[in-house]
Amino acid sequence: MMAKKIWSPILKEENKRTFYRNIKLEIDEMYVSSGSKGKINLDRQPRKRGLKANKGRGNFEKDKPAIVTFVNRNTKETMFFVPEHLSGNMIVNKLQNHISEGSEPIIYTDEYRMYSKLESAGYRHEIVDHSIEYVKNKDIHINNCENRHSLLRIFLQIRRGVSKYNVQSYVDFFQFFFNIRLQTRNPLEIVSQVINAIVIFFTLFTTLQNLQFFENFNMNFEYIALL
Repeated sequence: MMAKKIWSPILKEENKRTFYRNIKLEIDEMYVSSGSKGKINLDRQPRKRGLKANKGRGNFEKDKPAIVTFVNRNTKETMFFVPEHLSGNMIVNKLQNHISEGSEPIIYTDEYRMYSKLESAGYRHEIVDHSIEYVKNKDIHINNCENRHSLLRIFLQIRRGVSKYNVQSYVDFFQFFFNIRLQTRNPLEIVSQVINAIVIFFTLFTTLQNLQFFENFNMNFEYIALL
């Protein structure tokens, strides 16, 4: 619980990341088998041999949530989103939240029909049809997203099963360290940045506690004065 309290504000800040001008953004999605691990009072008997995934695309309700990946080719920055309901509108909403105003990004995706919403939303949209080819005209591809997916799968497999309700927290953690690594490959600098973030969190936490203490003290003092 303490670790979660420490990381939550750090990851929350990471999820405010914004892509700026001259954006070439790849978007793709992957699916992971992830049930209700750790949750009690389920309306079913526990599985004896773990969760078996169905083939193809899944959804949150069927214990195969999607992880949507954004990769900015120019900076290599990466973001992950775990929606309960995957749709074109959800993609457009995330773009509006994480792309700076005034920029005109080029969006690269595969042929999944959901992404057709990008064109109606006014984005320049380039498509590679994976049933035909994996790279079109030498530039239209989503290979960077697929690279992130391969790394993320390894990270999640090490955890030996993650509740679908916690997948977003795990991918946020992965995203934070992946993007820090883009700034520096020096392990000491990475650790230093993490420590600085933790120190900032505890400073804010202590300040808020002190404010709450004085607020309670003033309330008690006013109450005593009325007696």
